[in-house]
Amino acid sequence: MTSRNEPCPCGSGKRYKHCHGADAAPSPDALTRDGGTAHQRGDIVTAERLYRQALAAAPGHPLALHYLGVALYQQKRLEEALPLLDRAALLVPDEPEFHNNRGLALAESDRYDEAIAAYRRALELRPAHAGAWSNLARALQSAGDITGAIAAFRHGIAIAPEFPQLHWNLALALLLKGDYQQGWQEYEWRLRTPELAATSHAFDTTAWDGTSPAGKTLLLTAEQGLGDAIQFLRFASRAAELGARAIAYVPSALLSLAATAPGIAAAYDSEAPIPPHDLHVSLMSLPAVLGISSADIATAVPYLRVDATRKREAESQIAREGGSSLKVGLAWSGAPSNTENATRSVPLDALATLFDIPGARIFSLKRDADTTVADARWTTRMIELDMRNDFDGLAALVDSLDLIISVDTSIAHLAGALGKSVWVLLRRVPDWRWLLDRSDSPWYPSARLFRQRVAGDWSAPIAEIAEAIRS
Repeated sequence: MTSRNEPCPCGSGKRYKHCHGADAAPSPDALTRDGGTAHQRGDIVTAERLYRQALAAAPGHPLALHYLGVALYQQKRLEEALPLLDRAALLVPDEPEFHNNRGLALAESDRYDEAIAAYRRALELRPAHAGAWSNLARALQSAGDITGAIAAFRHGIAIAPEFPQLHWNLALALLLKGDYQQGWQEYEWRLRTPELAATSHAFDTTAWDGTSPAGKTLLLTAEQGLGDAIQFLRFASRAAELGARAIAYVPSALLSLAATAPGIAAAYDSEAPIPPHDLHVSLMSLPAVLGISSADIATAVPYLRVDATRKREAESQIAREGGSSLKVGLAWSGAPSNTENATRSVPLDALATLFDIPGARIFSLKRDADTTVADARWTTRMIELDMRNDFDGLAALVDSLDLIISVDTSIAHLAGALGKSVWVLLRRVPDWRWLLDRSDSPWYPSARLFRQRVAGDWSAPIAEIAEAIRS
């Protein structure tokens, strides 16, 4: 078959694509190449169409099969993606990227053992594949093998020492095991990742490196989620003790709460102009800068305070609705935008047993804007106060209820920082801050942790919570 860029066989001297090949249908190879170009520029819809055209002409085209599978995986269409990725890997078993990408789809499907095998096959074929080492480590961590994950992350770093995601993910595994000395240092690599670099403010001032800040104004900036800012505001007092005038630059939802944190002289909205200051540092970099050890993370609670007027309002509404019963606030889901929200959230159906406990009234701590259609069946069984729809009102509710039950979201951190009794529902391998195999938290003395025994199965921790409420 004549290539489109070769001379036309008719002898005209023109290229085939400009002569007799001008009206010929593009070859499967050309369609796949064009699909790849569209894919690289982020046009997945066009890429999918071109890959499908290539497969219509050549159903066994390995590249079209593979990259269509990748496109479907990126759209979370895993049941469609995996058969294509499987078939491509069978057709070309010695292509490491086919196994690596197949592993991504398997991990996304919570099939971690198969994902681990796919990554290991990719690494057999290409031992220096840093991305596959990172993916293997993340799958090992999700499967509960934290020691194996740390070893795999370190192997990847040996190959690609400047790969920031490898260092950041290593930090999360180290912190999960309670290795704060190494963990905080590796955690600083997060600031070099494209994900955080794209959302970071640019400051004209010097980043604080731990040298004496005495007599200087230190801007403490928030990053990532509200829960992270709440958790790390505890360290503002350490900076103030060194002589800094510490000011917080946080999302508007946290303004009034942040202003009450020990050591904070003033709080500013991070959507407003940057206030005058001499030095800046992220709240989440304070542990590395201050050399925080496991013995240093505990702090007196509460270290945040709610507005007194809002609290009186919350107490009045709760008393009116809850009477003499045990008043329990429930947060069963976090922000939908969080990439791990599905695994950290609990379906309300699974929590149904809590609604029938005598002497307990359940108050919703989820905003109207975040309530889903699936929630509607059960939200009628809860008390929904309008105060929960703004963060200061939500904080007042949390501070006024008898008990908070929350998944791993900002409300758990809020309750802990306010010194409220909070029971936290955790997946089998949780976020790093909840550590492993313990029912208490060194970060929040008022917290009690209820963990999954089997990944994805909430029945055991919910049963424990129900029994604890009854008793």
